[in-house]
Amino acid sequence: MPVIRDVKPIPISIPYIDNPPTVFRDSWGVQLYVKVSLGDVAGWGEVLVYGSGIVDAYTGVINDVIAPAVINEEVNGINDIERLVNGLEKLLFTGGLCGVITGAISGFEMALWDALGKYLGKSIGELLGARVRDKVPVYASFPRYSGMDYVIRAVGKALDSGFTMVKLHQHPDDAIDAIRAIREGFGYDLRVALDINAAFNDPQRALDFLSKVHRYEPYWVEEPTWPPNDYELLGIVADKSPVPIAAGENEYYMSGFKELAKLGLAYIQPDISKVGGLTRFIKIVRAINELGKPVAPHHRPHKSILTHTYTLHVASVIDGIALVEWPLVWISEIYDGEITVKNGEIDVTNLVKREGVGLGIREEMLSKYPYERKYTPLIFH
Repeated sequence: MPVIRDVKPIPISIPYIDNPPTVFRDSWGVQLYVKVSLGDVAGWGEVLVYGSGIVDAYTGVINDVIAPAVINEEVNGINDIERLVNGLEKLLFTGGLCGVITGAISGFEMALWDALGKYLGKSIGELLGARVRDKVPVYASFPRYSGMDYVIRAVGKALDSGFTMVKLHQHPDDAIDAIRAIREGFGYDLRVALDINAAFNDPQRALDFLSKVHRYEPYWVEEPTWPPNDYELLGIVADKSPVPIAAGENEYYMSGFKELAKLGLAYIQPDISKVGGLTRFIKIVRAINELGKPVAPHHRPHKSILTHTYTLHVASVIDGIALVEWPLVWISEIYDGEITVKNGEIDVTNLVKREGVGLGIREEMLSKYPYERKYTPLIFH
């Protein structure tokens, strides 16, 4: 029977240097992979981190707690994955089952799914069950740009790359100008969402912004209120908003997602790399769907698409996932598989035929992107 032989966090730095340039160049230029060796195969997961300053917190949890707890544990099926996650949560719960804790568990858990699939000769999609669709809708998620010309260039690149929907991360001060420029240049057939990153702690200011942007028909406005977990405030704004509201990327608990699903939101947005991994993510998605709400999973649109690909597998078996966030550009040379976007969708028929997650890491290529530790200050509104 296969046992876990090693758990290794591997930080790298894929700089967000692109054309057009982004103001998130440094903060989105750090990735943290997790490599799990199961028997004679290895699986890969990914942790969502903000900048290099916080990487040590995740690697500390992985090296000092997760690895010692799981090495030499047998893993014969997906029930063993859930057993180990349950054990890790009980081991770590006093640190808070959110943020760094569940992020570290997520990276390990996804890597274990990948390794188990490879060991059994099956894709993650096959392990999950019957496929309900061959194509998964995706949209291009932009970083934040410093000028309207850059926004317009990014939209053009997205359309040329096969996307039919985009999402902006512009500051509220220029978000309205940005979507106005898009409408003037590309019309109203293009779906455009806005993520304003929990900008307003005053509900009236949030509603004033939503009233102004309404005329440009955003597909949704994401996380309009601060703090993001104040669901009473979010509910007030969602009930009065003239445009659809989406939220959920900063929730970690099943109970919190059920509370979100009771609000007047158009989409709920759990993140597979935040909530504890694939097993927890699936349960959350199904619970949200049972409460009558569609899911539009959150991902950071940086240069790595590993966690995004795990979500594709889930979306192939659960049709309650409406669409998946995807980066405008990603680094393909570190993967041994290829993913393309066409007509706003990703065809997963080949992906779900490959063992594990179907997007293997070419470990020898990671040396091209050595981890750079540097301070990346947060961007406050």
